[in-house]
Order: sequence, then C-alpha cells, then structure tokens
Amino acid sequence: MDRGQIFRDVEERIRGIPGVVDMRYLDDDLKDKVACLERQTEEGGAAGGLMPFVNKGVWETLRRESCFVIVLGSKEVPFVVPNHVIYILDQKGQIVGEFLDESRRREMKSREDIYFLSEDFVLYSGLEIHGEPYFLVPEIEFHGLDGIKGVSRVTSASISTPSDYLIRSLMGHTRKRLWTHLVGFDIIKGGDGGVV
Repeated sequence: MDRGQIFRDVEERIRGIPGVVDMRYLDDDLKDKVACLERQTEEGGAAGGLMPFVNKGVWETLRRESCFVIVLGSKEVPFVVPNHVIYILDQKGQIVGEFLDESRRREMKSREDIYFLSEDFVLYSGLEIHGEPYFLVPEIEFHGLDGIKGVSRVTSASISTPSDYLIRSLMGHTRKRLWTHLVGFDIIKGGDGGVV
C-alpha cells in the first residue's frame, strides 16, 4: 500500500463520520504556524495568566508524521474519547486538581479531601505540593482511524482558540458553533504490508 492510498483512506473515513463538516491535512508551514500560536498561548498562561500550562496533547500530535484537522458541527463525536481533559499537576507529576466528568462528580461529592473549584473541577486538599503547579491538557484518544491499514500511533488534541480561528479561517468556516480537533498519526514502514 502506498502513502497516497493511506491518505485517501484516512480522508474517506473522516469525511464519512457524522458531524464532520470538513478536514485538512497540515503541511509543514501550517504545522509551524499552529506550533507558534500554541507556544504563545502557553506563554500567556492559564486562569488569566495566573498559572502556567502545557498542552501536551498538541505537542504529541504535532510530533506525528502526518497531522490533519477536522472541523466539526457537533460537540458529541463518537470517535473522540476525552479522558480527563485538564489536570493541575505539581513538578513531581502529582495530580493536584482535575476536571471531572458527570459520573466522577457524583462519585466525588461525598469525599472530604476535595474542594470543588467549579461544578466540574476539583482541587485535592492535604497534599504536599512540590514546586509550582501547572495546568496540563493531555492527549485525547482518537478511534476514528481504527483498522486503517498502514496507520499507527494515532493521537489527538484540543487546540487553542487562536489556532482554531486560524485554521477555520483558512478553510472558510468562520461561522460560530463549529469547532476543530487536531489528529496525528504515523505511517507504518517496511515489514509485512508496510509502506515503501
């Protein structure tokens, strides 16, 4: 199977998923622009600049051999599996706070060692915090490419508002209620059925 066929198979799969409005592969120039905007966003910090943050998901996705962005018209997309979308970690990697989905919020309501910062974000009390805490946005599991021959190490990420706006503008999708999601994958090389 050649690389071109893999890219066509990926695009056909993605465009066939309900809720997908459009998709675009990122060339090196657009990857660089997104990386620049993401660095600027991280430098601005989270919580109005009060706390540093790292969008690990974006950096891991941009490290993949191929990246594309999808424009979506629905918040409920079956192939995106958000684990906890945001954490607060200390410098030793200890979870100091985290986003909780609805089921975990119910589970946590009875605990006395947590403080609800908002309806869906908690801080853990009684921890010895090591160094300056920071927000971490992790990679997001993405199953939209499962089973496509030649594709490996798929990951995805939520991108910042400036990156989202840049990409949607380039693609002609500036109306509200649309959002973007960044996906990256590697291509299997050599071996049985590998790409040459």
